[in-house]
Amino acid sequence: EPTRVAQTSEELEEDLARPFALPNPARQALLSVVLLLLSKKGTWRSVSNAALFPEGDTSDNDRWMLLLNWRALLSMLLRTAPYLDEHKAGAPPMEASSMRSKILKSTVSLIRSCRCFFDQGVRPPGWKGSASVELDATARALWKMTETDLLYHTHSNSCFRAQIMLYLFHPSKCSSAYYLEVMPKWMESWRNVDRCPEYDYLWMVMFSRTRKYIHPRDHDWGALRRHLLTQCGYWLQIPFGGVSSDKSFPHAAQAGKRSFPSRLKAFVGTGSKYEEGIDFVGRVTKLLMFCSGPHTTTEANDAGMGSEEPTLSEGTAELLSFLKFVKPYFNPSNTGSWTFPLGAFLHYL
Repeated sequence: EPTRVAQTSEELEEDLARPFALPNPARQALLSVVLLLLSKKGTWRSVSNAALFPEGDTSDNDRWMLLLNWRALLSMLLRTAPYLDEHKAGAPPMEASSMRSKILKSTVSLIRSCRCFFDQGVRPPGWKGSASVELDATARALWKMTETDLLYHTHSNSCFRAQIMLYLFHPSKCSSAYYLEVMPKWMESWRNVDRCPEYDYLWMVMFSRTRKYIHPRDHDWGALRRHLLTQCGYWLQIPFGGVSSDKSFPHAAQAGKRSFPSRLKAFVGTGSKYEEGIDFVGRVTKLLMFCSGPHTTTEANDAGMGSEEPTLSEGTAELLSFLKFVKPYFNPSNTGSWTFPLGAFLHYL
């Protein structure tokens, strides 16, 4: 189990300023080998934090776990890209920008592949290590590190940086109690920044991870569903309002959108604009279908065989209402910037 050593700010700055021992071509080769090993997820699953340990297992075979220190990877990321902190600037580059870009992408991919090996307090039966292990240790430490920036430093580089850190390092497998505790704060942070596609996409990824570990009836998904439907008009480029022949009526311009600082976009790991747009629409439809219910006992009973006239859940009714609203934009003669996003939306739905 990794040893945690408290550092002063001066010692931490000294560590982050230390150069890498290997030149960049050698670092890239080493990162490629490690990524190749971690790509075989099925082989490593039994020693990850996603491993299953049945209760009452009396087998004599000792189970092993691979625990990686997320702070060491964070230190590596900050040394690779010191401009994550807007108050710092790295040394003048000594190699081509393409090599630096490859190393950054490989480092981000390595962190995402290592999330399943961060210490979440899960231990196999017969564990002989430390007895006091905190459940969801890594997740809670990450949320504590990023909570202030996400909730109170909105529309700033620190807020966007905190969201990227949460996206890269936060383990997927957490207890339902932890997710139920932080989800209201996540929704609050998401609502604080509007019309920012990169920010919206990362929060959708986080909630997509969350839904796997919470029973649908343990949480009211209506707030998330209504937020998604409210923003769908903007995400799918559906025009609101129109042009009137009455010149006395003021014509309001389209609201502008926000975006991540250009240097921070590289940490999200998106591909081309086409792939990014398709993935975005697919993520929206996946969450909408999950949030459409039925998620309450009453709705489930009403929709079951016990009622003569099965009724729709509240979420399904809201989704059908949204489809009725966008129906005119599917007319073949009504083409525009919304045509392709709506077609992809209907395809994934």
